[in-house]
Amino acid sequence: VYYTLAQDHFYQHPNNNVVMLDNHDMTRFFTHIGSDPGKYKTGVAFLLTTRGIPQMYYGTEILMEGSKDVSDGDLRRDFPGGWPGDPVDKFVAEGRTEREEAAFQFTRSLIRYRNQTPALQTGRLVHFIPEDGVYVYFRYDDASTVMVVLNTSDKAVSLPLSRFSEHLEGFRGARNVVSGAELSGLKTLSVPANAPLVLELLR
Repeated sequence: VYYTLAQDHFYQHPNNNVVMLDNHDMTRFFTHIGSDPGKYKTGVAFLLTTRGIPQMYYGTEILMEGSKDVSDGDLRRDFPGGWPGDPVDKFVAEGRTEREEAAFQFTRSLIRYRNQTPALQTGRLVHFIPEDGVYVYFRYDDASTVMVVLNTSDKAVSLPLSRFSEHLEGFRGARNVVSGAELSGLKTLSVPANAPLVLELLR
């Protein structure tokens, strides 16, 4: 991912590139990652915070699965519910499993945040070479700065922030845009294993 984005200088308008995790001709994302909820959150966080225009295939928000190895039809099954007589209705929270609801709420929170944050829509991207499975990038404009940390390792990380000091200068703390929790100090970050952090920096 880092080396792909590092080639953005080849594009006149990289913010116009479409970014996707899957589509109707590919194995569904949740199947591709071995039905791992942590990898799901990391993938969705990247999709909704990186530069470009995010495209999400229907059902991704409720962890729908399907394999290209089975058939194209397996990739394109109907979204569960919405019609009289359907045995389940995943359009509503009551019809979703606990795991599906957690994925839905996580995805919805990031979509809503992106919709109200121009820095994620048209802002600049600065990223850093991943170290020990941790990838860090910033999206920013004149109004706001968002820091994204993707921990793809199977270990929790205490991440020193001195490496990113140029982009943290002038900020007193950060707010986790999913949980709402606020952080202060910005000296180190505790990042859970196999998980993303999306932080709005606070002045």
